[in-house]
Amino acid sequence: MSKSLVGKRIEELRVLLEHHRVLYHVHDAPVISDEVYDSLMSELSSLEKEYPELDSPLSPTHRVGGDPLPFFEKVTHDVRQWSFDNVFSFKELTEWEERNVTILTKEYRNNFSAKEISYVAEMKIDGLKVIMTYKDGKLVRAATRGNGEVGEDITENIKTVRSIPLVLPEPRSFTVIGEAWMKKKDLDSLNQERERDGLPLYANTRNLAAGTLRQLDPKVVAKRAIQIYAYDIEGGKYETQEEELLALESFGFLVNPARKVCSSLRDIQSFYDAWVEKRHGEDYGVDGLVVKINERAIWDTLGYTAKSPRGGIAYKFPAEEVATKLLAITCQVGRTGAITPVAELAPVLLAGSTVSRATLHNQDEIVRLDVRVGDTVALRKAGDVIPEIFDVFIELRPKNAVRFIMPDTCPSCSSLLVRTEVGKDFSAALYCKNKECPAQHIEGLIHFVSKKGMNIEGLGEKIIETLHDIGLISDVVSIFHLKKEDIASLEGFGEKSALNIIASINHARTVSLHRLIYSLGIRHVGEQTAKDIAKHFKNINTLLTARDDDFLSIEGVGTTVLQSLREYVSSDATMTQLRRLIKELSIEEVLAAGGNSLEGMTFVITGTLPTLSRDDAKELIENNGGKVSGSVSKKTNYVLAGEGGGSKRTDAEKLGIKILDENGLKNML
Repeated sequence: MSKSLVGKRIEELRVLLEHHRVLYHVHDAPVISDEVYDSLMSELSSLEKEYPELDSPLSPTHRVGGDPLPFFEKVTHDVRQWSFDNVFSFKELTEWEERNVTILTKEYRNNFSAKEISYVAEMKIDGLKVIMTYKDGKLVRAATRGNGEVGEDITENIKTVRSIPLVLPEPRSFTVIGEAWMKKKDLDSLNQERERDGLPLYANTRNLAAGTLRQLDPKVVAKRAIQIYAYDIEGGKYETQEEELLALESFGFLVNPARKVCSSLRDIQSFYDAWVEKRHGEDYGVDGLVVKINERAIWDTLGYTAKSPRGGIAYKFPAEEVATKLLAITCQVGRTGAITPVAELAPVLLAGSTVSRATLHNQDEIVRLDVRVGDTVALRKAGDVIPEIFDVFIELRPKNAVRFIMPDTCPSCSSLLVRTEVGKDFSAALYCKNKECPAQHIEGLIHFVSKKGMNIEGLGEKIIETLHDIGLISDVVSIFHLKKEDIASLEGFGEKSALNIIASINHARTVSLHRLIYSLGIRHVGEQTAKDIAKHFKNINTLLTARDDDFLSIEGVGTTVLQSLREYVSSDATMTQLRRLIKELSIEEVLAAGGNSLEGMTFVITGTLPTLSRDDAKELIENNGGKVSGSVSKKTNYVLAGEGGGSKRTDAEKLGIKILDENGLKNML
């Protein structure tokens, strides 16, 4: 057979095997036996070995997995991967719709009705989010969600998943979002093997899917039956979510058939009620519905909050509840001095994870529950919140059950505990007011280096505690005085890890104003309030010389926050430390808004910009009257593109939309 005929035969086999892959793994409707399929695969494999120059990494023969990887590369997503906010009742679902209608009514100048919205209700699979990028119809990258902006490259592992097409039926360029999961029977089978081998068991199908896709050896992944339900296309041009799902099916992706287009919230509730119990019979874990506005134009108009798209919501099924024994109650000292009673529990499996501690909030809650050490208690976890005790089985109470009374003194420094004034009343929580309290001090340091604070990678809780205990750090300023030798000398650390931490510390020396404000741990000043304060004052010098009226003019800053700020600045020790800290840092000013210079303009952001994060660029555009959309369309005025712009840049070029770099945007302002 000539080489040209071999090439033709190879291509025909690949097309045929892809066709039967879709029938088997997507539609669950095979028309040939496994033996016939295997023989076709064997022929293709033989030809590729005989003619290696005709081989391709996207051939179906390579789904068995390649060589083990040394580590996973970090990759920046073309589009930020958002997470949905949660609601737990029909009332909260109704409030979500009302908020959206209010925004839309204002946007469309009172010419809008809730009847114009339809919804798509889909299963909220308890799995691992996967982002798959296709260029000219070929899978070029797959990644985990990570922190929403940066994930891990798991391309070689995803190539082994048979429900994912390596080549699309047409040369399209876009990003597909899906949820990876494994069947419950596969979990049971694998756990039986692991139990025989004396290995730890996987708690649930999500953990198994996540653990599998993070295997460095693709061959291990290939042996496990990973499933991926695709549910979103970024970079496609579809008018509705329903069209996107149908398009995904036409491209050969596995799409969950358990979905419904709903014309009202009542339709959603009927679908929800039907699945509350029915979900337990499914192969996959599901903890609620994802409700999305079907119309893409309305979705884009609503935009995003700081954390989530406004056009979608996770409507969670009732929280899982379990019973366990309360072994003891201890007290935890927070960074603000708040004393929180913590229930120490007999370990129990709850919502897929082992729980041995739960919050009891404060003494008032302990009295309300009448909970005592030795009791059998009911425990629940709704969403991602800390587990809490919500009921006590009095009939199971042992005779020696002990009442718990909050201590009078701090368990860390023995200072007298007090309730603080909250308006005309007093706080439910007790507080240690000793500014030198060691526990507060450590919690403050942990908060300072956290991801939303100074984001110093490598300095976790245990390391902070160790460095503090041996006297290498005493306050936030001393963190910037650490040397490589200080860390390398610790047990479990070497020169490389020490250098990485020092590099992270030095990287944190350049910090945005809102991160600095948040990292200080001022009571009642959360992430959003820190952003509002930074946006108002623009730079640190203006902030330090501000008066009460300046703070009260900021939306979201009331008398409670003002009182916390007063307490902070009234401390000579605190202000001395802050001034010392400022000398170690380069604090970025908040770029001034330019009024409405971008009024009526719609932007799409893609790639990595030189100095602005995507959130900063979005904020800059919105502060100047513009809008930011997640996809390129004829309504897009500009695409703000950085390095690795991907399909959005291509879409803009095809539509003749002007592409800006970061300097181009700043010049417009």
